[in-house]
Amino acid sequence: MKILVVGAHPDDEILGVGGTICRHIVNGDQVSVCIVTKAIEPRWSKQYMEQKRIEQQAVDRLLGVSMRYHLDFPTTQLNTISQGELNDAVNQTVDVIRPDIVYTHFGDDLNADHGLVSRACLVATRPPKRIKLLCFETLSETEWGTTAFKPNMWINIGEYIEKKIQAFNIYVSEVQKYPHPRSADGIKSLARNRGTEACLEYAEGFVLIREIQ
Repeated sequence: MKILVVGAHPDDEILGVGGTICRHIVNGDQVSVCIVTKAIEPRWSKQYMEQKRIEQQAVDRLLGVSMRYHLDFPTTQLNTISQGELNDAVNQTVDVIRPDIVYTHFGDDLNADHGLVSRACLVATRPPKRIKLLCFETLSETEWGTTAFKPNMWINIGEYIEKKIQAFNIYVSEVQKYPHPRSADGIKSLARNRGTEACLEYAEGFVLIREIQ
């Protein structure tokens, strides 16, 4: 199978679906990642941007991601781009990869970029395409919004939780100290909670938006 993970920012793919990425790759699936935005000057330095590029390459090597696409829209400023332009860019990526499954953000995250990316994925995967669309949660963005994330699908990541944390730790500037949710213990705590919901040790939870069989 071909899998596409569409995230607004580097690290979203690991926080939301890092364990599931590992599971897909071990099962022989081809996983691609599309990051929609990039840091821009002067708010972020060239050194920071170069570090993000290096970190993403390291993540892909660790996990075995087949391809990473960058749409290079300005981070935290997706609202300055027309929804049509964003939809077209995501749609073109989907058409190139032709995935069987797309994972993307929960539409009601606190982060505005996440919501816009989620909406673009809804458009890019709509029928007559036969693409399974799932929304993931992003620590410190989903739970801090005003709409509860209520998963209706769970994926067992018991074998991959440590690798998920290892991958997230590559994004050095994003790692926080516990009890912040973006910490090793925070990641583990959420995965344990989602696992308990499905009688598993560790899981990632998703909202299944669309599946056509």
